Amino acid sequence: MDQHTDGAARPEPDRRAEGPAGESPVAPAPPGEPAGLPPDVAVLWRRPAPGRRGPRPSLSLDGIADAGVALADAEGLEAVSMARVAQSLGFTTMSLYRHVRSKDELLMLMVDRAAGPPTPVGPEAGDWRARLETLLEAQRPTLAAHPWFADLPAVLFALGPNRLAWMDAMLACLEDTQVPEAHKVEAVGVLASHQLDWARLESAYTARQRQVAAAGGGQGDPDALIARLVSPDEHPALARAVAGGAFDRPAGEPTAEPTDRAGLDFGTTMILDGIAALVARSARP
Repeated sequence: MDQHTDGAARPEPDRRAEGPAGESPVAPAPPGEPAGLPPDVAVLWRRPAPGRRGPRPSLSLDGIADAGVALADAEGLEAVSMARVAQSLGFTTMSLYRHVRSKDELLMLMVDRAAGPPTPVGPEAGDWRARLETLLEAQRPTLAAHPWFADLPAVLFALGPNRLAWMDAMLACLEDTQVPEAHKVEAVGVLASHQLDWARLESAYTARQRQVAAAGGGQGDPDALIARLVSPDEHPALARAVAGGAFDRPAGEPTAEPTDRAGLDFGTTMILDGIAALVARSARP
């Protein structure tokens, strides 16, 4: 079968020269893609091509992104390649390149697809803080379901429809405050960055526990190790924290501190408290 068609074929090795992300040189921009954007951002805004008639559907960007996400969820980000994604979809690697020109584009598609659209949150949900808390709580299951998401540099640059929708939804929570627009953007950015840091911490804790278990067991929780290793004579401040229960972290949770609402960690609560102070200060005449 001609490997340039969109027909199914047996898996084949990818013989194309690899670029910076481990994939082939960039091909010409497909029809329907906006001009003037980096290729790996433009692909996020490409208009869907008309469907083909035939016994089986052709490849789509959503389908390709879903396959990449499923592969990363099951086997880790290192398992994701153009060849593996094409194989999982039952197409040749060359067929995939007709839709996605590089692994960079594939990763960008995966990030925007995994993020999904934001939960609709309007004024009926409460004040600015209640609305932001609702959105932040809605993000946590996504971050937990895709542990590779927060570690991927593409998460910073995948300015696709879902990413902009999340940014708009979070900014809209502050629309009735007198906070300057630039400060709103910065505040939302701090919140978003902390959510990614929280997800990285969760992932790192889980990976460390597995690493220690594979090496023969022992205590892999760093908080428990601190409590065991601290010396009141050499580390008096740490010893007081241990005695005060600061390191009595429940398994699988990065902090034992109480939160204002279920699902939000202490760091998020502190950031929201800071935004509350900003809102109050901006409201002063």
